[in-house]
Amino acid sequence: MKVAILDLGTNVFNLLITEIEQESCKIIKVVKMPSFIGTGGFRAGRLGDDAMSESLKALQKIKDIIDREGGVTLVKGFATSAFRDAENGSDFAMTIRDQFGFDVEIISGEREAELICKGIRESLLIWDEKVLMCDIGGGSNELIIADRERIFWKRSFNLGMLRLREQFLPGDPIKEQEVYEIVNYLGQELQPLFDACREHSPGLMIGSSGSFDTLRELLYADDDGSLPAKEIDIAMLEDLHRRLLLSNREERLKMPGMSPIRVDYMVLGSIFVQLVLKSCKIKELYQSSYSLKEGYMSELAAQLRNQKK
Repeated sequence: MKVAILDLGTNVFNLLITEIEQESCKIIKVVKMPSFIGTGGFRAGRLGDDAMSESLKALQKIKDIIDREGGVTLVKGFATSAFRDAENGSDFAMTIRDQFGFDVEIISGEREAELICKGIRESLLIWDEKVLMCDIGGGSNELIIADRERIFWKRSFNLGMLRLREQFLPGDPIKEQEVYEIVNYLGQELQPLFDACREHSPGLMIGSSGSFDTLRELLYADDDGSLPAKEIDIAMLEDLHRRLLLSNREERLKMPGMSPIRVDYMVLGSIFVQLVLKSCKIKELYQSSYSLKEGYMSELAAQLRNQKK
């Protein structure tokens, strides 16, 4: 069964086309399409007209890719933070269904965290130890403590990078006082995470999506991305963090591996990552290229196996 899975994120629409069989999943194509559906929406409480217009253009390109691929029997879309927090999010999801025929489901932060966990498990062999999983998005960040079979704790925080940028409007380069204010705010909001980490003591963190993808690309410019997960050197990451704090937008754009989609959010993303690493006493860090869409791929494969029993 050939399936197209859409992760309709706040800044980027992600497409995964996969062939799912009873015993295996074959990834055929992965596409990241800038959308910025959340731009201005968190302050206004509704999706903006310009954001929706640009997102429909992105979705048309995605539909063209799916049509060219051929043989896709199911298109499933998951709409996340920008949709669920907007008063017109459901209406826009219906517009997408009407215009493109995509089945779009607006999911809760808890469901998002569950799918992210399943996706990360597909990218990296996790044993019996508890690990902290962290997915950084534009509207929300999902944090999960799990092992290879169980989820011990999970939570979605409305602390995505677009949301933070609209709230704090940091300078370029960011000022020291602004860093202090952001860290202080995040420290208060993330207290439930810190409490959970004290209880479960994960020593390993696996980061996925958004900022983590770009951090990997910035640190390892020669990496071809063929491996779905890669260990990140924490000392190298700290050095990169210092450079990001001192940089302006023009300087960041010149950094090898910098994504133009995320150039305006990487300083905030790096601040978030460093705070979590230090506050949760993380000793090892991996980046996973798999997240929500691969999590649903895993679910579908499991359903097929159960049907065959």
